Amino acid sequence: MVKSTVLALSLAATGFAAPQAQRSSWSGWKNVRHLFVFGDSYTQTGFNVNGTQPSPSNPLGNPPYPGWTSSNGPNWVGFLTTTYNASTLLTYNMAYGGATVDSALVTPYAPTVISMKNQVQTQFLPTYGSHPDFAPWTSSSSLFAFFIGINDVGNSWWLNNSTLYDAIFSVYEQQLTDIYATGARNFLFLNVPPVNLAPLTLNQDDGGYAVENEGKAIVDWNKRVANMVAGFRKKHTGTTMFVYDTWSLYNSVIKNPASYQQTAGLKNVTGYCKAYMNGTPTWYIKDPSCEYPVNEYLWLNELHPTFPINNATAASIVKMLS
Repeated sequence: MVKSTVLALSLAATGFAAPQAQRSSWSGWKNVRHLFVFGDSYTQTGFNVNGTQPSPSNPLGNPPYPGWTSSNGPNWVGFLTTTYNASTLLTYNMAYGGATVDSALVTPYAPTVISMKNQVQTQFLPTYGSHPDFAPWTSSSSLFAFFIGINDVGNSWWLNNSTLYDAIFSVYEQQLTDIYATGARNFLFLNVPPVNLAPLTLNQDDGGYAVENEGKAIVDWNKRVANMVAGFRKKHTGTTMFVYDTWSLYNSVIKNPASYQQTAGLKNVTGYCKAYMNGTPTWYIKDPSCEYPVNEYLWLNELHPTFPINNATAASIVKMLS
Protein backbone atom coordinates (compact mmCIF):
# COMPACT_ATOMS: atom_id res chain seq x y z
CA MET A 1 0.00 0.00 0.00
CA VAL A 2 2.77 2.44 0.87
CA LYS A 3 4.55 1.70 -2.39
CA SER A 4 1.69 3.08 -4.48
CA THR A 5 1.80 6.32 -2.50
CA VAL A 6 5.54 6.63 -3.01
CA LEU A 7 5.26 6.17 -6.76
CA ALA A 8 2.44 8.66 -7.08
CA LEU A 9 4.33 11.43 -5.36
CA SER A 10 7.62 10.76 -7.07
CA LEU A 11 5.90 11.51 -10.35
CA ALA A 12 3.84 14.45 -9.16
CA ALA A 13 6.02 16.53 -6.86
CA THR A 14 9.61 16.44 -8.00
CA GLY A 15 11.59 19.42 -6.74
CA PHE A 16 12.30 22.11 -9.29
CA ALA A 17 13.58 25.61 -9.72
CA ALA A 18 11.37 27.87 -11.74
CA PRO A 19 13.10 31.17 -12.47
CA GLN A 20 11.47 33.86 -14.55
CA ALA A 21 14.13 35.75 -16.45
CA GLN A 22 12.24 39.00 -17.01
CA ARG A 23 13.46 41.51 -14.42
CA SER A 24 14.66 38.69 -12.21
CA SER A 25 16.15 39.66 -8.86
CA TRP A 26 17.86 36.31 -8.39
CA SER A 27 21.62 36.51 -8.71
CA GLY A 28 22.52 33.23 -7.03
CA TRP A 29 22.87 31.77 -3.56
CA LYS A 30 26.23 33.47 -3.14
CA ASN A 31 24.52 36.86 -3.18
CA VAL A 32 21.78 36.13 -0.64
CA ARG A 33 22.31 38.24 2.47
CA HIS A 34 18.91 38.05 4.17
CA LEU A 35 16.88 34.87 4.71
CA PHE A 36 13.30 35.13 5.98
CA VAL A 37 11.78 31.84 7.11
CA PHE A 38 8.25 30.67 7.95
CA GLY A 39 7.13 27.27 9.19
CA ASP A 40 6.59 24.90 12.10
CA SER A 41 8.67 22.82 14.54
CA TYR A 42 10.76 21.31 11.75
CA THR A 43 12.02 24.84 11.13
CA GLN A 44 11.75 26.84 14.36
CA THR A 45 14.77 28.16 16.21
CA GLY A 46 12.82 30.20 18.77
CA PHE A 47 13.52 33.59 17.17
CA ASN A 48 11.70 36.59 18.67
CA VAL A 49 11.29 39.49 16.25
CA ASN A 50 11.44 41.91 19.20
CA GLY A 51 14.71 40.50 20.51
CA THR A 52 18.32 40.71 19.36
CA GLN A 53 18.41 41.03 15.59
CA PRO A 54 20.67 38.96 13.33
CA SER A 55 24.16 40.36 12.75
CA PRO A 56 27.35 39.11 11.10
CA SER A 57 28.64 37.87 14.47
CA ASN A 58 25.25 36.42 15.46
CA PRO A 59 23.49 35.49 12.21
CA LEU A 60 20.39 33.94 13.83
CA GLY A 61 19.90 36.83 16.25
CA ASN A 62 18.20 35.15 19.16
CA PRO A 63 18.34 32.74 20.91
CA PRO A 64 21.98 31.62 20.67
CA TYR A 65 22.85 29.08 17.95
CA PRO A 66 21.47 26.53 17.29
CA GLY A 67 18.37 27.92 18.99
CA TRP A 68 15.37 26.02 20.29
CA THR A 69 15.00 23.31 17.70
CA SER A 70 13.18 19.99 17.54
CA SER A 71 16.20 18.20 16.05
CA ASN A 72 18.47 17.85 19.10
CA GLY A 73 20.98 20.10 17.39
CA PRO A 74 20.93 22.47 14.43
CA ASN A 75 18.00 22.20 12.07
CA TRP A 76 18.09 22.87 8.34
CA VAL A 77 17.87 26.63 8.93
CA GLY A 78 20.88 26.58 11.22
CA PHE A 79 22.92 24.52 8.78
CA LEU A 80 21.87 26.73 5.89
CA THR A 81 22.89 29.85 7.80
CA THR A 82 26.20 28.79 9.31
CA THR A 83 27.51 25.77 7.40
CA TYR A 84 26.38 26.09 3.80
CA ASN A 85 26.13 29.86 3.52
CA ALA A 86 28.12 31.35 0.66
CA SER A 87 28.06 34.86 2.15
CA THR A 88 27.37 36.53 5.47
CA LEU A 89 23.78 35.37 5.80
CA LEU A 90 21.40 36.97 8.29
CA THR A 91 18.41 34.77 9.09
CA TYR A 92 15.05 35.95 10.42
CA ASN A 93 13.23 32.76 11.36
CA MET A 94 9.61 33.30 12.34
CA ALA A 95 8.68 29.59 12.29
CA TYR A 96 6.74 28.36 15.32
CA GLY A 97 6.31 24.81 16.57
CA GLY A 98 2.88 23.33 15.87
CA ALA A 99 2.02 25.91 13.23
CA THR A 100 -0.53 25.33 10.51
CA VAL A 101 -1.09 27.70 7.61
CA ASP A 102 -4.16 29.22 9.27
CA SER A 103 -5.30 28.26 12.77
CA ALA A 104 -8.87 29.09 11.80
CA LEU A 105 -8.80 26.32 9.18
CA VAL A 106 -6.71 23.63 10.91
CA THR A 107 -6.50 23.98 14.67
CA PRO A 108 -3.00 23.60 16.14
CA TYR A 109 -2.26 21.79 19.39
CA ALA A 110 -2.50 25.00 21.46
CA PRO A 111 -4.14 28.41 20.96
CA THR A 112 -0.81 30.14 21.55
CA VAL A 113 0.70 28.65 18.38
CA ILE A 114 1.53 31.31 15.79
CA SER A 115 0.20 30.18 12.42
CA MET A 116 2.10 30.80 9.20
CA LYS A 117 -0.50 33.42 8.33
CA ASN A 118 0.24 35.27 11.55
CA GLN A 119 3.97 34.81 11.15
CA VAL A 120 3.53 36.89 8.02
CA GLN A 121 0.80 39.29 9.14
CA THR A 122 1.82 40.01 12.74
CA GLN A 123 5.58 39.47 12.60
CA PHE A 124 7.13 39.90 9.16
CA LEU A 125 4.98 42.66 7.70
CA PRO A 126 5.04 45.08 10.66
CA THR A 127 8.66 44.34 11.62
CA TYR A 128 10.48 43.82 8.33
CA GLY A 129 8.06 44.69 5.54
CA SER A 130 9.22 48.30 5.35
CA HIS A 131 12.92 47.39 4.95
CA PRO A 132 14.01 48.91 8.29
CA ASP A 133 17.55 50.06 8.97
CA PHE A 134 18.11 47.07 11.27
CA ALA A 135 17.16 44.68 8.44
CA PRO A 136 17.96 46.48 5.18
CA TRP A 137 16.96 43.72 2.80
CA THR A 138 16.42 44.23 -0.91
CA SER A 139 14.67 42.21 -3.59
CA SER A 140 17.98 40.84 -4.83
CA SER A 141 19.63 40.26 -1.43
CA SER A 142 16.80 38.24 0.09
CA LEU A 143 15.28 34.77 -0.03
CA PHE A 144 11.92 33.87 1.53
CA ALA A 145 11.59 30.25 2.66
CA PHE A 146 8.44 28.31 3.59
CA PHE A 147 8.32 24.83 5.16
CA ILE A 148 4.73 24.28 6.22
CA GLY A 149 2.05 21.61 5.94
CA ILE A 150 3.13 18.84 8.30
CA ASN A 151 0.57 19.86 10.92
CA ASP A 152 -2.08 20.80 8.37
CA VAL A 153 -1.91 17.27 7.00
CA GLY A 154 -1.38 15.55 10.35
CA ASN A 155 -4.30 17.32 12.02
CA SER A 156 -6.80 16.84 9.20
CA TRP A 157 -6.06 13.92 6.88
CA TRP A 158 -8.72 11.65 8.40
CA LEU A 159 -11.50 14.20 7.78
CA ASN A 160 -11.63 13.50 4.03
CA ASN A 161 -12.66 17.12 3.52
CA SER A 162 -12.30 17.75 -0.20
CA THR A 163 -12.54 21.54 0.11
CA LEU A 164 -10.28 22.12 3.13
CA TYR A 165 -7.04 22.21 1.14
CA ASP A 166 -8.61 24.63 -1.34
CA ALA A 167 -9.23 27.05 1.53
CA ILE A 168 -5.78 26.51 3.04
CA PHE A 169 -3.95 27.16 -0.20
CA SER A 170 -5.99 30.28 -0.83
CA VAL A 171 -4.66 31.64 2.47
CA TYR A 172 -1.15 30.35 1.68
CA GLU A 173 -1.05 32.16 -1.66
CA GLN A 174 -2.39 35.36 -0.12
CA GLN A 175 0.60 35.42 2.24
CA LEU A 176 2.91 35.16 -0.75
CA THR A 177 1.04 38.01 -2.42
CA ASP A 178 1.39 40.21 0.65
CA ILE A 179 5.09 39.45 0.96
CA TYR A 180 5.59 40.05 -2.77
CA ALA A 181 4.02 43.49 -2.32
CA THR A 182 6.86 44.45 0.03
CA GLY A 183 9.47 43.65 -2.62
CA ALA A 184 10.13 39.95 -2.12
CA ARG A 185 11.01 38.25 -5.38
CA ASN A 186 12.96 35.10 -4.47
CA PHE A 187 11.09 32.23 -2.84
CA LEU A 188 11.97 28.73 -1.58
CA PHE A 189 9.40 26.09 -0.68
CA LEU A 190 10.01 22.77 1.05
CA ASN A 191 7.29 20.22 0.47
CA VAL A 192 6.01 17.90 3.19
CA PRO A 193 8.24 14.92 4.02
CA PRO A 194 6.75 11.42 4.46
CA VAL A 195 5.75 11.94 8.08
CA ASN A 196 3.36 9.03 7.59
CA LEU A 197 6.52 6.95 8.03
CA ALA A 198 7.40 8.60 11.35
CA PRO A 199 6.80 6.47 14.46
CA LEU A 200 3.65 8.44 15.36
CA THR A 201 1.84 7.01 12.34
CA LEU A 202 3.95 3.95 11.61
CA ASN A 203 3.26 2.44 15.03
CA GLN A 204 -0.52 2.70 14.87
CA ASP A 205 -2.16 -0.71 15.08
CA ASP A 206 -4.57 -0.22 12.19
CA GLY A 207 -3.28 -2.53 9.49
CA GLY A 208 -1.45 0.29 7.73
CA TYR A 209 -4.55 2.47 7.24
CA ALA A 210 -2.99 5.63 8.66
CA VAL A 211 0.31 5.16 6.83
CA GLU A 212 -1.51 4.80 3.52
CA ASN A 213 -4.09 7.52 3.94
CA GLU A 214 -1.91 10.15 5.54
CA GLY A 215 0.50 9.36 2.73
CA LYS A 216 -2.22 10.11 0.19
CA ALA A 217 -2.92 13.43 1.90
CA ILE A 218 0.78 14.30 1.68
CA VAL A 219 0.67 13.48 -2.05
CA ASP A 220 -2.24 15.88 -2.45
CA TRP A 221 -0.57 18.62 -0.43
CA ASN A 222 2.69 18.44 -2.33
CA LYS A 223 0.93 18.53 -5.69
CA ARG A 224 -0.81 21.68 -4.53
CA VAL A 225 2.48 23.27 -3.48
CA ALA A 226 3.90 22.66 -6.95
CA ASN A 227 0.76 23.99 -8.62
CA MET A 228 0.61 27.06 -6.39
CA VAL A 229 4.21 27.92 -7.15
CA ALA A 230 3.74 27.52 -10.89
CA GLY A 231 0.61 29.66 -10.85
CA PHE A 232 2.11 32.37 -8.66
CA ARG A 233 5.18 32.67 -10.84
CA LYS A 234 3.06 33.21 -13.94
CA LYS A 235 1.07 35.98 -12.27
CA HIS A 236 3.95 37.84 -10.62
CA THR A 237 6.68 39.37 -12.73
CA GLY A 238 10.30 38.88 -11.81
CA THR A 239 9.87 36.07 -9.31
CA THR A 240 12.30 33.21 -8.92
CA MET A 241 10.75 30.27 -7.13
CA PHE A 242 12.37 27.06 -5.96
CA VAL A 243 10.61 23.95 -4.67
CA TYR A 244 12.82 21.58 -2.71
CA ASP A 245 11.62 17.97 -2.65
CA THR A 246 11.96 17.14 1.04
CA TRP A 247 9.67 14.18 0.49
CA SER A 248 12.13 12.42 -1.79
CA LEU A 249 15.12 13.10 0.44
CA TYR A 250 13.42 11.55 3.47
CA ASN A 251 12.28 8.55 1.48
CA SER A 252 15.80 8.03 0.16
CA VAL A 253 17.29 8.18 3.64
CA ILE A 254 14.67 5.82 5.09
CA LYS A 255 15.40 3.36 2.30
CA ASN A 256 19.18 3.81 2.46
CA PRO A 257 20.79 6.14 5.04
CA ALA A 258 24.03 6.10 3.04
CA SER A 259 22.27 7.82 0.14
CA TYR A 260 23.46 11.09 1.71
CA GLN A 261 26.84 11.56 3.33
CA GLN A 262 25.31 13.47 6.23
CA THR A 263 22.96 10.60 7.14
CA ALA A 264 25.29 7.67 6.48
CA GLY A 265 25.72 7.10 10.22
CA LEU A 266 22.04 6.50 10.91
CA LYS A 267 21.33 3.01 12.28
CA ASN A 268 17.60 3.20 13.07
CA VAL A 269 15.21 4.91 10.64
CA THR A 270 11.84 3.63 11.87
CA GLY A 271 11.83 4.03 15.65
CA TYR A 272 13.21 6.14 18.48
CA CYS A 273 14.53 5.66 22.01
CA LYS A 274 12.37 7.11 24.78
CA ALA A 275 15.41 8.28 26.72
CA TYR A 276 16.10 10.78 23.92
CA MET A 277 12.57 11.92 23.10
CA ASN A 278 12.78 15.28 24.91
CA GLY A 279 16.31 16.09 23.80
CA THR A 280 19.72 15.36 25.26
CA PRO A 281 22.52 17.41 26.89
CA THR A 282 24.83 16.85 23.93
CA TRP A 283 24.23 15.99 20.29
CA TYR A 284 26.09 12.67 20.28
CA ILE A 285 25.29 11.15 23.68
CA LYS A 286 24.43 7.47 24.19
CA ASP A 287 22.03 6.51 26.94
CA PRO A 288 22.58 3.01 28.39
CA SER A 289 18.93 2.15 27.75
CA CYS A 290 19.23 2.89 24.02
CA GLU A 291 20.76 0.69 21.37
CA TYR A 292 22.51 3.59 19.62
CA PRO A 293 23.68 7.15 20.31
CA VAL A 294 20.99 9.75 19.74
CA ASN A 295 22.50 10.97 16.47
CA GLU A 296 22.24 7.46 14.98
CA TYR A 297 18.44 7.52 15.14
CA LEU A 298 16.57 9.25 12.34
CA TRP A 299 13.72 10.06 14.74
CA LEU A 300 14.26 11.85 18.03
CA ASN A 301 10.69 11.12 19.07
CA GLU A 302 7.37 10.20 17.47
CA LEU A 303 7.46 12.95 14.86
CA HIS A 304 10.67 14.96 14.82
CA PRO A 305 13.91 13.96 13.08
CA THR A 306 17.40 14.44 14.46
CA PHE A 307 19.97 16.84 13.08
CA PRO A 308 21.78 14.61 10.52
CA ILE A 309 18.87 14.67 8.07
CA ASN A 310 18.55 18.41 8.65
CA ASN A 311 22.19 18.67 7.62
CA ALA A 312 21.47 16.69 4.46
CA THR A 313 18.43 18.85 3.74
CA ALA A 314 20.40 22.08 3.96
CA ALA A 315 23.25 20.73 1.83
CA SER A 316 20.83 19.58 -0.84
CA ILE A 317 18.95 22.88 -0.85
CA VAL A 318 22.17 24.80 -1.41
CA LYS A 319 23.11 22.46 -4.23
CA MET A 320 19.79 23.30 -5.88
CA LEU A 321 20.11 27.04 -5.26
CA SER A 322 23.65 27.07 -6.62
